[in-house]
Amino acid sequence: MHRLIKKPIERAISSPAVTWMTVRRLREKRLILAYHGIIPDGESPAGERTIFVAQRDFAMQLDLLAAEADVVPLDRIDDAGDGRPRVAITFDDAYSGAVNQGVQELAKRGLPATIFVVPGRLNGHVFWWDALSHVSATLDAGVRRHALEELSGADERVRAWAANEALPASDALPAYARAATRAELAAALTFPGITVGSHTWSHRNLAVLSASDVDAEVRGSREWLRAEFGDRAIDWLAYPYGLDSVDVHHAVARASYQGAVRIAGGWHRASEVSPFARPRFSIGSGLSVAGLRARLHGAVLS
Repeated sequence: MHRLIKKPIERAISSPAVTWMTVRRLREKRLILAYHGIIPDGESPAGERTIFVAQRDFAMQLDLLAAEADVVPLDRIDDAGDGRPRVAITFDDAYSGAVNQGVQELAKRGLPATIFVVPGRLNGHVFWWDALSHVSATLDAGVRRHALEELSGADERVRAWAANEALPASDALPAYARAATRAELAAALTFPGITVGSHTWSHRNLAVLSASDVDAEVRGSREWLRAEFGDRAIDWLAYPYGLDSVDVHHAVARASYQGAVRIAGGWHRASEVSPFARPRFSIGSGLSVAGLRARLHGAVLS
């Protein structure tokens, strides 16, 4: 939907009259929010722009959530609520801006969140999609498709192919658009309510890997997080690129995870979905506060 049309519609459907009529649709439903990067105040956009949210916008969204939602830890999302919309906040990829500025904004409001970490891609790593998007601001759909389906989303393979094809790429990204360090994660976990979960070991597309490779990806990351962060590491996994399969679900269950999340979807009842295929609403750079309110109160369910 075009942004000039989208915003007035979002304002209308997030009005009190509409939300009063739609809130009953949310009974016993849960909403898991998926963020990626946070752009600190004063910084310019970088990497794949659509997945980075400005710190100011993130702060306004948190103010809305704090006022109007029952924001809970991900591993307690299915507990009984207080009557308000019940929501969990998550971050994928452990970008430095999310781990630092994002967690600071959460801590100011006493809100919990889970950061999904890729242990094999920490300490300033530039993800391949950000390197290939940095010049153009968006990643070509054909490039993304080839990288995920033919190259399994493996960083080294995608970069080698991109170099061979002479695709424009740059690793000259600001710190906020790089993966956090282990020390930054440890500092974030000193705040109450902040936990980490697995985003696999190296962020490959699990849906196209062999069974042994899937097992190594999901077990290795869980074991590392437990060893490094103890009980601040929860037994939840976020599928890289949001891609999964029934066989992958079985592998995640065998690895003793409690649950796993995709990158698309919205409100849902736990009884209606597999615990290893929980939907999430992905929040990108274009979502307004009115748009979030509309989804928060059930005027938009997807």
